[in-house]
Amino acid sequence: IKMEQQQQKGRGKKKPQDGQQQQQRQQGGGGDHPGAGGGQGGGKKGQQQQQGQGQGQGKGKYKQKQQQQQQPQAQPPSEPRVESGGSQQYGQFLQQLQQQQVAQPAPAQAEPPKQPQGQQQKGQGGGGGGGKYKQKQQQKQQEQQQLEKQLAQQKPQQPPASGDHSRSSSTPEGTLSPTHGAIKRVDEDLAGMKIDKGSGKSALRQVLIRPGAHGKRGRVTKLEVNYIPLLLEKMVSTAYHYDVDIQPTASRKWQRAAFKRFEIEALAGQPIAFDGNKNAYTAKKLNLDHYKKEVVAREDNRDRKFTVTMKEAAVVDLQCLKSYMQAGNSNANLVKPMRAIQCLDVVLRTAYELNPRFVKFRKSIYVVPSRPEDIGANHELWYGLFQSALLGSKPFLNIDVSHKAFPRGGPVLDVVAALNRSSVPPTLTEWLARDVHDYLKGMEVVYTGPDGVGKTFKYNSLKGPASSQRFRLEDGTEMTVAAYLQKKGYRLRFPDLPVMHVGSTIRNIMVPMEMCAIAPGQALIKKHPDCCTQMIIRKSATDTITRKRKIMDIFNQIDYNNCKTIKDFGFGVGNSFEIVDGRIIAPPNVVYRNNFSVTPQRGQWRADNAAFIQINNQPLRWRILNLDSRTRPDAIQQFGQNIFQVSKKHGIQLEPFSMQQIYYEPRDMRNAIRQLDSIFDDLKRQKMDFVIVVISAIGDHYSKVKQRAELETGLLTQCVKGDTLFKKAGDMSTINNIWLKINAKTNGTNHVLQPGSKPPLIRRRVMYVGADVTHPSPEQTNIPSVVGVAASYDLEGFRYNCCYRLQNAKDEMIRDLENIIKKQLLQFKACNGALPDLIMYYRDGVSEGQFAEILTIELNAIQSAIASTSPGAKVAVTFIVVQKRHHARFFPIKGTETEGKNSNLPPGTVVDKHITAPNQFQFFLISHQAVQGVAKPTKYCVLYDDINCDPDELQAVTYALCHMFARCNRSVSYPAPTYYAHLAAFRGRVYIKDRRLDMNNLAGEYRNMQIKPEIIDGHPMFFV
Repeated sequence: IKMEQQQQKGRGKKKPQDGQQQQQRQQGGGGDHPGAGGGQGGGKKGQQQQQGQGQGQGKGKYKQKQQQQQQPQAQPPSEPRVESGGSQQYGQFLQQLQQQQVAQPAPAQAEPPKQPQGQQQKGQGGGGGGGKYKQKQQQKQQEQQQLEKQLAQQKPQQPPASGDHSRSSSTPEGTLSPTHGAIKRVDEDLAGMKIDKGSGKSALRQVLIRPGAHGKRGRVTKLEVNYIPLLLEKMVSTAYHYDVDIQPTASRKWQRAAFKRFEIEALAGQPIAFDGNKNAYTAKKLNLDHYKKEVVAREDNRDRKFTVTMKEAAVVDLQCLKSYMQAGNSNANLVKPMRAIQCLDVVLRTAYELNPRFVKFRKSIYVVPSRPEDIGANHELWYGLFQSALLGSKPFLNIDVSHKAFPRGGPVLDVVAALNRSSVPPTLTEWLARDVHDYLKGMEVVYTGPDGVGKTFKYNSLKGPASSQRFRLEDGTEMTVAAYLQKKGYRLRFPDLPVMHVGSTIRNIMVPMEMCAIAPGQALIKKHPDCCTQMIIRKSATDTITRKRKIMDIFNQIDYNNCKTIKDFGFGVGNSFEIVDGRIIAPPNVVYRNNFSVTPQRGQWRADNAAFIQINNQPLRWRILNLDSRTRPDAIQQFGQNIFQVSKKHGIQLEPFSMQQIYYEPRDMRNAIRQLDSIFDDLKRQKMDFVIVVISAIGDHYSKVKQRAELETGLLTQCVKGDTLFKKAGDMSTINNIWLKINAKTNGTNHVLQPGSKPPLIRRRVMYVGADVTHPSPEQTNIPSVVGVAASYDLEGFRYNCCYRLQNAKDEMIRDLENIIKKQLLQFKACNGALPDLIMYYRDGVSEGQFAEILTIELNAIQSAIASTSPGAKVAVTFIVVQKRHHARFFPIKGTETEGKNSNLPPGTVVDKHITAPNQFQFFLISHQAVQGVAKPTKYCVLYDDINCDPDELQAVTYALCHMFARCNRSVSYPAPTYYAHLAAFRGRVYIKDRRLDMNNLAGEYRNMQIKPEIIDGHPMFFV
């Protein structure tokens, strides 16, 4: 809604004289609205142009005033400004920088005529929730035709020779034509989209074997890594693997108790390593091929009968561990001895398996704290130790500190009071009952009956109040829970609170809340509350010295070398971190307009006085839409003025802004969607280049904005949280960061690599591709996995476009990659006149056990896409897996170069031997400055390489790509294409939020959620 009070002030003003009016326009306008850097300006003519552009009304609930703002024709500045850079490629651009000329900005284009309101069709109010958006068919066709006409005017460029990336341009240097950066529409084969693995099978490809792939460049340094050497000199040559089956199926806690009983009764206490599930290992062969015994296990004051069956499965060759490590200097095609490593891992864990001082969760153990740290939401922080056996030039035990939120043990009523933020209420409201259920879901509770005996049950759900919830006794009579307990001599204090259904879901075991307590030490597979996550991040963000001390404190509590089972296998564990060699490689230089070159220092660079290398040459039309009722209009004014001010530094022409506001409660989502649709319709009719949307931190504004803007309307948006405006509306670094996004979204280029900093490997046509798959969390059901793929389409590696896909949950392989890559190749060719010489494929999220499968499926898809796009084309592929979910950390030693208050190794630190696979092409790289805590290096594994990359070259390229992320003037922790793949997958998750999907027809669901051509083709980097 226009700010009526300020408009009323302006309506009575006289039209300024010509000289005064021109001066006001140069300052940002001088009409009704004071705006950012001035008002809308223009007088009566501007008001006449806006008649009939009122927004739709959402069935009477959202009444929009008819807009009276002006849309003045942009005037050129009174003084010429220096612009350079153009849409030409950078090789030719640098030569022209030496002969810079003063260029006048392109004249403002005449605004296309507006359609009178009376001629517009009805029916633009959007549906509620996830319903279909009904758009005017005529307007849709006109917009599509206009976009296609603009894109058709872009002539494909001639392919430059290798190393010569020059282009011609008719636009002023440093500016872009209105459609420059847009890409031609390439229709996808949605009918043939793949979402599952299908029936065909291919022979698994061999991961690249390349011993000695070590770099030499950079300053040599020494550092410690949290790898403890394993001592295998006295190791037995073979181990014996047994399959274990325990019936009935129970939790791992009961399985361990049952197997411990079986070990004592059937195996006479012979040392045996059990993984708590299906596998057991011994150093000496047992005198049985098949054994079955019934045992009685005791846990939580209860006895249960189990039948344990154990039979011989395999003989494990442990000597192959040494053979694999000795292959570092050979081309031997050795398969990693996974069975032997698994045996080694299971045996080492027996040092703490049944120790009551530790709670095991996945690959970590947590120490029961003597003084727990409260982190809010009735949770406490526990510290633990992660461990995993690894093979490098020698065997290692990778250990690292772990942090996890555990629900606080104690009465269930304490949880009710905490969630109620007061005392225990006599009854539960609907929302409080939902919060209590969400908190208790998956937990075990201890019920203490009138006899004082405690029994542990798993919580299922809440039922009716104890005073009215009835159940059937063994004699067939029915009575309420409260009456039954009173008969037993126990009178409830809160008879109107709901009872809890516990134990087996097929049994009606109902117990009152006030007689139950939460069992302590429960490690749950569920998302932590947000406040707990924030506290965990804060508590875990320590310097390198503190982190190392925490690791060693817990490590020393585990007496590995005195464990009977470990000694029986002949294994031993060292007592200190390994010292390894590393190198610190130089960062690339980045360049802005006017050949302004910057050398990053400590992973960041200042560009306060630098202008974007390319901008849009037309005056950009924009609005600020405020959806946050807590953000005041004066804060919007200040924010808008700062946005306007920073745009001048970059030479970007902005029309003076105006603000609209819409407030709604999250409960009234259906009406809010109608209002949002109406406003977006109107902004689209006004042909806004972008809209800044202020959203609330409370509720789900972001996904609704992106769904309506990108899937339904075709409107480019930039969201900003209201809290950010409240805290940083005057912080110019925040405004600069917002402009980094907006310029990229409006097809500009922020910066590029200096030609001299480019490694020779990428002085050719290269298409950088990042790929990732995000999966639903364990508690999320009926949600698919989302694929995100981003690919560069310019020769500088700055501009990217993206694709997303839906596929079956938990499926890590990208099933429709062939169609995705084919589209990216066609768009690259349309923009550059030829296919790329090289595809550098950075694949994230893949574990080592998936390497062969991912290489087989996805490399085959890439090569098939190349062949189908241009038969006979020679496009090389380098396939690199990017791993971040590991526990390797680097620590300085005395005299080592460090950076920052946390004493981290500096950005550019590379380790590519000793702790990497001995006969493979792998390296660790710290490419970023850790803002808090210990820097986590990213691990890179080259699975396939057509061009035999030099290790120094590949490490330099990877480090350079970490400096090409559009959203900040920092090097990031992994390459830009991988980061963009994350953002693409996240955008896909935003699109499906709160939608009911048919999991049996994901291809159809995807086809119903297509991004508008105005966005996906007109503004390819909309997703940054």
